[in-house]
Amino acid sequence: MPKSVAAAYIAKQTAEQRPLLEKLEAIVAKTLPDATPALKWGIPVYQLNGKNVCALASFKESVAINFFASPDVLSDPKKKLEGAGKTQRMLKVRKASDIDAASIARWLKAASAK
Repeated sequence: MPKSVAAAYIAKQTAEQRPLLEKLEAIVAKTLPDATPALKWGIPVYQLNGKNVCALASFKESVAINFFASPDVLSDPKKKLEGAGKTQRMLKVRKASDIDAASIARWLKAASAK
């Protein structure tokens, strides 16, 4: 699917959320240039080789990047990731300073590893 799937989703979000989502999307694009976004569950989900790697989403008071990976492969010493499931974790972003590009890139690489 074209990259515009994510751009179209981001364009529909609030003025406060758009820059945060754009920053997250840029990190995904830089870290995983071969990942392709598809609209699933109403949000852009990025895939590599048919495997879901991450998703971007907007919520009432935050935006988030969801990593589709077992928590044991997502090193999180600062306890920034939320969730209790066995197959994914989420980073909630409320302001630009919540975005740690190095950690997000590391989590993306871990989630994309086979």
